Amino acid sequence: MKLNFLYTIFVGAILLSVLNGCRRSPAPVTNPPAVETSLASTARALAKQTESANTATPSTPPTETPTPTPQISINGTSLEMRADKTALFTDHKAGIQLVIPAGWLPLRVNEDEYYKAFTSAIASANPAFSDRLTQIQDADLNTFRLDAIDIRDGHAVNGILSDINVIFYAGDTRSLEEWAKQEGKRKSAFKNYMYFNRGYPKLANGTRVLLIERTWSKDSSNKVFNRTVFYPLPTGMLELDFYSNKDFKDTVLPDFEQVVNNVTQLNP
Repeated sequence: MKLNFLYTIFVGAILLSVLNGCRRSPAPVTNPPAVETSLASTARALAKQTESANTATPSTPPTETPTPTPQISINGTSLEMRADKTALFTDHKAGIQLVIPAGWLPLRVNEDEYYKAFTSAIASANPAFSDRLTQIQDADLNTFRLDAIDIRDGHAVNGILSDINVIFYAGDTRSLEEWAKQEGKRKSAFKNYMYFNRGYPKLANGTRVLLIERTWSKDSSNKVFNRTVFYPLPTGMLELDFYSNKDFKDTVLPDFEQVVNNVTQLNP
């Protein structure tokens, strides 16, 4: 009986051992919570980087410096110095615009550019330039609209400047023929004054003008050449004058012809 009891205990112990051997440990966790959290954070970061790359704010293009609008003077003119060294002159009273070529200094009496010219290096180095500024200081600004002086080196020949004037006679309706008759009768105090050419050419835009040429002596060895063009406008008569040393005129006369041919009416 005792043997049977012991045998039963032995067999039971063996069975418990076998059962314990059949129980397996759980498989190891491939991605523990800490690792999953890290991967999720990395993914979110990459997603944000991609989103930022796709929706990046474009760089702001550089803004251009606005060009200031030229102020209109009390006499109804404006002057714009341009990047190419030319100057755009607008006469709102006459209703025209024209371009002064590079190398010429345009001046409106009693305006800022006129006063600056008095203290410029050009005035200090060239007495003829200073004299010209003094000559025009009392001009009637109702008619004398602009003076342009050639300031290039060597262009003041024997004290004679090359010069362009813009003059406007508001409301003057006289014909070109009437103007020619009047100019032909003009008396001059200049020595050896000669009125030697008159004609009615047409400009490139088809406008018929009056052209007059004159010469006179500055001294015994120098002569001044003058060409005047009368240009009819709906608002009155525009007069464009050119002066130069007679022996030098062919060098700078093309500039004056350029001015005459680029006159543009604001309200044609």
